[in-house]
Amino acid sequence: MWARLLAAFVFCICFAVTFWYALVHTVHQGTVAVPALKAQSIEGAEQIAHDMGLAVLIEEPGVFSGDVPAGSIARQQPYAGFHVRTGSTVTVRLSLGSERVEIPDIRGDSVQSALRALERSGLVPGRQVEVKGQAGGDLVMATDPPVGSELAPGGSVDLLVNVTPLQEIWVMPVLLARSEDTVRRFCRESHLRLGQVHEIPYPGLAPGRVVRQYPLEGSRLARSDIITIWVSR
Repeated sequence: MWARLLAAFVFCICFAVTFWYALVHTVHQGTVAVPALKAQSIEGAEQIAHDMGLAVLIEEPGVFSGDVPAGSIARQQPYAGFHVRTGSTVTVRLSLGSERVEIPDIRGDSVQSALRALERSGLVPGRQVEVKGQAGGDLVMATDPPVGSELAPGGSVDLLVNVTPLQEIWVMPVLLARSEDTVRRFCRESHLRLGQVHEIPYPGLAPGRVVRQYPLEGSRLARSDIITIWVSR
């Protein structure tokens, strides 16, 4: 009984192998396996395909590839090893080389705006070198590599950032004995900030004349500083 079962099992295995071989032979009859064309020049690929009874069709656009030189085949369809009928066409796409990203012009942008622009471009912010008093505050002045240079995606871009705004410095003028109206007009035309105007009694001097000032004459004065005057009443 065991001998019959063993014989039947062997018969089934032999039948299955024979059937599979016959099926594969029938399916593949009149077909060829697509050759591997990746990294081949288009001329070389066409020669290989021609020798196997196949044609090559270039599909646009090309694709970026870090491991295939520009101009060589980066992708193919059908894939290598797939069986097709003789006379079929293999569609290929050529490599454009490694992808490159141009550094956007972020000069004059705030730091946060510049960081977002780099992120949208697929680049990574590098070091931030800080200077003071060279331009507007929180302002990108330059990049390294320079704006317009090309990097691989994920490349690092260093930023030169001005953190303290440039200030126009004045020497505080003499305001004593001038009229309040004259001082107001002077501050307005010079884009200086006039703050409080205090009235104090000052016998012997016409009303509305400056008798005290702050900052004092000859002091360092920036546009952001507030000028205070005391006038006669």
